[in-house]
Amino acid sequence: MPAAIIKGTVTSFGIASAVSTMVATNLTANLSSNKVEAKNISGGVAAVAFTGKKVEFNLEGYVTASNGVSQGGSFTPTNLSSFGGLAGGYFVEEVTLTKSSEDFAKIKYKVVQRDGIT
Repeated sequence: MPAAIIKGTVTSFGIASAVSTMVATNLTANLSSNKVEAKNISGGVAAVAFTGKKVEFNLEGYVTASNGVSQGGSFTPTNLSSFGGLAGGYFVEEVTLTKSSEDFAKIKYKVVQRDGIT
C-alpha cells in the first residue's frame, strides 16, 4: 500500500513563529471549561452552562532575542489568537529559561487566556 499524500489547505504542519523572541519547537494548546447542568423534574437535562472557559498554551523553543516577558505579564502569541474563540487577554503563568554549555538557550512559557478577562 503506498504512503498517504496530503493535499489541500485544511492541514497544518510545523509551527509558524509563535512569538518574535524565540524559534518555537513545541506547542500545545488546551481549551477547557466547567460544565453546569440543570435537571428537570424527570431527571433530564433542561439547561447547560459552560463557565470558566480558558485556553492554556505551552510554548517551548530556542531564545533568539532578549526576553522582557515575566510571570504575570501580558503576552500575545502571534499565530494562536483564533484558537478557542475566546475574547480575553493572554497572561504568563510560568517562564522557564534553561542555559547550558552544551546547547542553545531554551525558553518555555505557560500562557493562559481566560474568556472575558483583559
